[in-house]
Amino acid sequence: MTRTRYLLWRIGQNFGISLNQRHATNAASELHLLREAEEILGRLCWNDAEKIEELSVEYWKLRTLTKKHDDLAHKIDSANDSLQKSHDQRSELLGLVVDSTKELVAERETLNAKSERLGSEREVILADARSVKRLHDGIKAKLDFLISESGTHTPEVEESKKELLNLKRRFKSLREQRDTLTVKIDNINKEIQDLDKRINKRRGDMRDEAFGSYQNIGQTNRDISSTRSEFGTLENEMVLLFAEIGRYIIANHPHPTVAEIVSKNRSLVNQMAALRISINLNTQLSGREVPALAASAPKG
Repeated sequence: MTRTRYLLWRIGQNFGISLNQRHATNAASELHLLREAEEILGRLCWNDAEKIEELSVEYWKLRTLTKKHDDLAHKIDSANDSLQKSHDQRSELLGLVVDSTKELVAERETLNAKSERLGSEREVILADARSVKRLHDGIKAKLDFLISESGTHTPEVEESKKELLNLKRRFKSLREQRDTLTVKIDNINKEIQDLDKRINKRRGDMRDEAFGSYQNIGQTNRDISSTRSEFGTLENEMVLLFAEIGRYIIANHPHPTVAEIVSKNRSLVNQMAALRISINLNTQLSGREVPALAASAPKG
């Protein structure tokens, strides 16, 4: 809102053209922009305000808060670095849980296959042994019958005795083969059990380590959240101080003690001065009370 436009609107109001709400809305929007500009100006200028007595409180508070602000920012950056490392470590450990036992698992699978093969061989031997035993029992029954009928020295009795002897030898051989296979299978199963223990222990150790990383992640997240909350509160306090400084500078920019600061930000100050005028003019056109935008002028 320029003064020329203000005069035109005034003339229009004299002829019954009145847009009070529109002017009030414009004034409110411009006031919001002015408050943001005051903060920006204060943020740009506060470091040069040490010699302005009226701003000494804000200046020294900002000196203290800025140091704390930097410390908190560094703390957050460090925590984020630590958090990323914990995430990377946990992901790596979880990925290594399987990789670390791959060789042991392969060895266990080989032993399982060998145990199954030997078990199959033993089942064949047991089946043969059962057949031999059935044959032996049949011949034994035949021999008992022949002896009871014709005595112990007939050719048929002698042949049956030879057959029984051969069957006993074959059964003994099958039993020895079975026992040998049983020992091998038992030894393999013990190796498999030992491998299972080693696999479970290695995976358990790595899971425990990964869980430790997970706990670190949780604690770091809580620390970051707490620090960010403190950081946000600190920034809000600094924003208020920046705004106070910016408000003072724009209100007193013609004064010699402020002129040097203003000279570094002349464009922004000019825009803010024009904005203040526009707010006042829009407020007057809206029929409302003009807001107090200026801080007190420096003494002396």
